[in-house]
Amino acid sequence: MESVAYITTTFPTLAWFLENEVHRLVRRGVRVRVLTLRPVGREYQPEHAPLAFLTRRIGNPLSPGAWAALAYWLIRRPQVLVPEAARMLWASRRSLYALAGHLAYLPAAAEAALLLEREDLQRVHGAWAHFPGSVAYLASRLTGRPLSLAGHAGGDLYRTQAFLAEKVRAAEFVTACVRSNAEMLQILGGPRARVEWIYHGVDLERFDGQGRRRDPEPLLLTVGRLAPTKGFGDAVRALSILGRRARAPRLVLVGDGPERGRLEALARELGVEARVWFAGSITREELLPFYRRAWLLVAPSVELKNGRRDGIPNVVTEAMAMGLPCVGTRAAGLEEAIVPGETGALCDPGDPESLADALERLLAHPEELDAMGSRARARVAQRFDTAPSFERLLSLFNQDGPGAGEPEVRAEAG
Repeated sequence: MESVAYITTTFPTLAWFLENEVHRLVRRGVRVRVLTLRPVGREYQPEHAPLAFLTRRIGNPLSPGAWAALAYWLIRRPQVLVPEAARMLWASRRSLYALAGHLAYLPAAAEAALLLEREDLQRVHGAWAHFPGSVAYLASRLTGRPLSLAGHAGGDLYRTQAFLAEKVRAAEFVTACVRSNAEMLQILGGPRARVEWIYHGVDLERFDGQGRRRDPEPLLLTVGRLAPTKGFGDAVRALSILGRRARAPRLVLVGDGPERGRLEALARELGVEARVWFAGSITREELLPFYRRAWLLVAPSVELKNGRRDGIPNVVTEAMAMGLPCVGTRAAGLEEAIVPGETGALCDPGDPESLADALERLLAHPEELDAMGSRARARVAQRFDTAPSFERLLSLFNQDGPGAGEPEVRAEAG
């Protein structure tokens, strides 16, 4: 593969998994163009700065260029554009969210198709399965370029599945980073769909496990966007419960987001604000000392009523790679990463009492945390190393064409 268009929501970001893929593709000599449905990211990790030059927004509904592109394809290939758009909209008829999004992004799909031809890009990759995947699907249909998709979590797989089955069947391959999601997509797409289960993985050279030195007093760590799916409110509630049990660990919340004000108010309401520190958004390099000092990473993920949920939060595998045991919930993909009693603990989602129980058990035996951390590092090295995960993805991009391989859910190497 010499070139590819990645279609996503916004890019670059403070996360790293898509950015890691693009960095690695560029280093392999692949010409990558990233097309975003929202404004190009302005807040990102410093190392992602070069990626901004590869990125262009196509999702502006007020863009004259996008509407001109739609008119261009309507004249040039009405036999493709009209029935495919109609199929997409008809499939969305029961979801106002899906219908509005698919209708709004039709000009973006036309603009993406035009860029595929003008820049001679060989294939198009929907980096998320919902609206980016739909834009990639239509651009593929208009240009004849091969299509691939990636599905991640609740936002793109479960909030709505309108037109998802059609995209899965049309793609040369679909990747999913959680096994249960891969199995769902395989069932949805049918026996001829090619769904691949590939973890995002973690960079074991950056997160090398060196320098671990727990703070003298118990320190709990959460990392991630302060958003409802993370369940960080349950971490604050568990901290209050532990205080009533005469245990007083501190809690650091790294990240920012729409829930920050509510979480700060909750800490004040429960009387634990003196033991909670909101560290805000920081770089990955600034995060490493927190991984080294913490006693436990807390990942209290929950599933929302609208289906939104986490996959396997990347911070969980990063923490484990740094030798930090994790306490999570039986939600999304955390059960694939955390082994209870070996690398941490799992509890029921949305249950701060259960979370407090798990934390209390582990904090009572600090000597066991070091052994758990060593096992966590070994598990990540065996199952979550990003290098073989990327090689698997690259091999899919380089496949000969549709139908290569057997149509079944395949595990990643290791």
